[in-house]
Amino acid sequence: MKFSAVVLIVPDEDENRAVEILKEAGATGITILKGKGLRHNERKTFLGLGLERKESLLLSVVEKQLSMRILRAVKMQMKMDLPGGGLAFSLPLGSVVGIGLAQMQAFQREVEEDL
Repeated sequence: MKFSAVVLIVPDEDENRAVEILKEAGATGITILKGKGLRHNERKTFLGLGLERKESLLLSVVEKQLSMRILRAVKMQMKMDLPGGGLAFSLPLGSVVGIGLAQMQAFQREVEEDL
């Protein structure tokens, strides 16, 4: 079985919606990291401080075929095309350790449903 890492970077206020979309599309586990985003056209406040946007990075390791289903669901249900809407991508993984048998079986069922 081949795996991919699906990464979503979304505005903090869209985190819960992104988690639901990932779960509905077949992700069985999600790691969430908090961060701040800066844009290339950063504006200054009257104190001379930059405006930083709070963002959430969602990471999920899924079976390779599920990654495309997840990205399609994210594209359809979230406003990724709009400025500040977020970013989603997947990366192929060469080796993965730590995925249990139950999770592997869940991936197998999800992939079989698509066939």
